[in-house]
Amino acid sequence: MAARTVLRVLLAMDGARPNDDVLRAVWSLLEPEQLELTGLYVEDEDLLRAAGLPCLREISRSGTESALDSTRLALDMATEVATARRAFDALAQRLIQEHGRFGHHFTVARGRINEVFDRAAADSDFVMVTRAHGGAGPRRRLGRSIVRLAQQPKHVLFVNEPWASGSSVAVLHDNGPGLRSAARLAAAQELRLVIVMPVAATPPTATNLPANTTVRQLVRWEEEAIAELCLREDARLLVLPPFPDIDWAELLVSLVDRLPSSLLKLAPTPRAPGR
Repeated sequence: MAARTVLRVLLAMDGARPNDDVLRAVWSLLEPEQLELTGLYVEDEDLLRAAGLPCLREISRSGTESALDSTRLALDMATEVATARRAFDALAQRLIQEHGRFGHHFTVARGRINEVFDRAAADSDFVMVTRAHGGAGPRRRLGRSIVRLAQQPKHVLFVNEPWASGSSVAVLHDNGPGLRSAARLAAAQELRLVIVMPVAATPPTATNLPANTTVRQLVRWEEEAIAELCLREDARLLVLPPFPDIDWAELLVSLVDRLPSSLLKLAPTPRAPGR
């Protein structure tokens, strides 16, 4: 009997609530036989230690300055954990009603944000980081981890909220498997599909593309040109296939900060044994 396909999904839970539609999109993209969902909340050890130092001050969004209170910070963090746990449990129950039973657990870890998140991501097949667009949430807290995620050979979805904005799925395309993934996502989300190709490249040969598919050409796949195209096409999601000759670690991080759309970095397709 063939082994069941189990997709291990890591969901960063601090900074934004989980989105049902995003996980439905992940399901339609990878079509797993079984899904294991882990919600991770990291209690920032560095921040808790810093709160105990007498010289540090806290500035609120209104501009009010006060002493950084370690006791209040710990209470606030505990409240965030409880809120995140409730949101995760409610999400899991809704998905169970739709897809049947699947593995799910909520994890709270205390430590340095980068180190804890890196360890958890290493044991996952698909990593999802959600943040409110404009810099709030785990994008800021994760720091260098976002660069390491861009370098890892796994699927990574950076969700800029709100997910439901945008009317298309854009994909950088070179006649590889990324087009099939983008087409499935566009169909599942009922969005336009925008295929972005280099000038003079061979047109896509797939016959099962959505009817509302558009092909656009770029002279160079550079940050400025890609960002402008995504804005013109009102992209909800930009799909980045694993092109080996492009430094995605730098380009992807710049695009995550620059674009209102979400970004999906696809993992390389595993080679068949003996090849």
